Amino acid sequence: MSGKRSFLLILLLLFVVLTGDFVFAQKTKEKQKKKEKESVFRPHEEIVVTATLTPRAVKDCSASVSVVSEVDIEATAASNVLNLLNNQPGIFISKTGDFGRADVDIRGIGQRGRRIAILVDGRPEKMGLFGCAVTHAFPLDNVERVEVVRGPSSVLYGSEALGGVVNIITHMPREKFESDFSASYGSFDTQQFNLRFGGNLKRFRYYFTLDRRSSDGHRENSSYSGNAFTGKMIYDLSERFQVSFKGKYFDGKKYEAGSIDFPLEDFWNDYKRGVLDFSLSGKGEKDEIFLKIYRNFGHHQFSDGWHSRDFINGGIIRYTTRKILNNELTVGVDFRILGGKSYSSPKGNWDKNEEAIFFQDEHVFWEKFILSAGVRFHRDSLFGIEVCPHGGLVYQLSEETSLRGSVNKGFRSPQLNELYIYPPANLELKPERVWSYEIGFKQNIAHWLTLDGAFYLMKGFDLIETQPNVSPPPMFKFVNIGKFNFKGAEFSMKAAFNKSLSGILFYTYLDPGEKTKGRPGQKWDFSLRLSEKSFYVSLHAQYVTDYFASDFSEKALPSYFLLNSRVIVDVSKNVEFLLDLNNIFNKGYSIFVDLPGIATGIYPMPGRNLNIGLKLKH
Repeated sequence: MSGKRSFLLILLLLFVVLTGDFVFAQKTKEKQKKKEKESVFRPHEEIVVTATLTPRAVKDCSASVSVVSEVDIEATAASNVLNLLNNQPGIFISKTGDFGRADVDIRGIGQRGRRIAILVDGRPEKMGLFGCAVTHAFPLDNVERVEVVRGPSSVLYGSEALGGVVNIITHMPREKFESDFSASYGSFDTQQFNLRFGGNLKRFRYYFTLDRRSSDGHRENSSYSGNAFTGKMIYDLSERFQVSFKGKYFDGKKYEAGSIDFPLEDFWNDYKRGVLDFSLSGKGEKDEIFLKIYRNFGHHQFSDGWHSRDFINGGIIRYTTRKILNNELTVGVDFRILGGKSYSSPKGNWDKNEEAIFFQDEHVFWEKFILSAGVRFHRDSLFGIEVCPHGGLVYQLSEETSLRGSVNKGFRSPQLNELYIYPPANLELKPERVWSYEIGFKQNIAHWLTLDGAFYLMKGFDLIETQPNVSPPPMFKFVNIGKFNFKGAEFSMKAAFNKSLSGILFYTYLDPGEKTKGRPGQKWDFSLRLSEKSFYVSLHAQYVTDYFASDFSEKALPSYFLLNSRVIVDVSKNVEFLLDLNNIFNKGYSIFVDLPGIATGIYPMPGRNLNIGLKLKH
């Protein structure tokens, strides 16, 4: 047995040694006036909104959900939001370095974020021409938590939620006035500055952020610089109605050094991204209504001559009712107009639109079973109608044990670049599709120790891939010929040893069949956190193995082990000192990144690096 695996077993043993009424109640008018008992639709435990669109306890969700809380964010050194997810079960981040790309794969599905829905406060954020996310356009400037649904979620979120959903939830000010300024400096001349200020004036709340990050990068020709501004204002029109305005603008330039086999010089991407968002929500005792209208827009210039603008104009209308006892029904409509213009070769102006209506219903039977079912009818202006169903069941076996299962269909609509822009373009493309089957459990072993597990099977088909064109030109053409059969398992163990010490252990197993390129077969993540009055220490370990740079388990990449740490010291009530030490053992390791053309390949990652910072709080 290798030394690394022995170390992991010792780590697991250490974790285990250290670790040494779900009640569904019918509400009466009297109990509503007093303290309510917990119910599925009025949860008191850790709550998520992404899996069902309305607040729900994690234990009541049929989907597998990961939550990165404020405490997790504080404990982790990351250059942007999506890098935070690298230590979560079932998730792997393909990146070229600490800054720049951070493409999310969930259970082996991602394709540079094109098959994963990326949301901010429930609003999709994608490029209008290519359908992917500019991942470094998500700094940690205003993030309060991140919720991830692992597995297809197209019934609620439509196209792109083929493999799952990442929902970035922004900070809501709690104090009458709150502000902080942080600055840090580290290896590779890395500089980060962040100013945040806002306030809660009862009926009116506001929050604004300014963020500046730059780095020379850990390789030649890999520098990065980015500036971001975000703002939000929320006003309570009455006790039941609320309106909000949100905006964001990002301007970033990233130099890419290329893979080991094909190094690049003076190759850069210049991204400008913006968002405008208006929302109106209303809530009664048994009804909720929600309206959102948004616009995403971007201006991109690359050193290879690419120059484009793109946009997505969209809207969401949703109504939820609980008028039937033990039942919650949500009906929604959403629409998007996607478009853009290329000023370089090939020149052109393209657009399409999508509309959908969806239904999601949950019912509680015998205070033990939560049955959910839903369906989405999705219309694309080019390919027509797609029907997407969902079914789920949660069984609360006891206060300590719950079982869950689900069947989901996911899909991804062909994007404008696949339909029109590049030579392989094909107007006859159909959506990519996947069926997912999953069972899972959650077990409270003790009040301080929780075990969670999931087993899944995913079958994908009609994936868009290139194949030789029978009647060239062009020589190749996009065709719906791809398929896959993925099997996997995920386990998590969380323990609060005492008020100061806690630990988390995640294990991810993925069997991608022949599709092994860039998909690790096993990943272990372990963290230990110690919190005292004036200081905070966290330790993160990760081990990745069964990793290949080609399909059919060819071109094996070395397994790697990483150990990172963070120390935060409260110098005073208003001053905080931070120290990050990453890759403590200075291990050389590489990540395979699947990019278009010669950019695809193996990218070496940073060695040991240090970052120190200061935070001023009011």
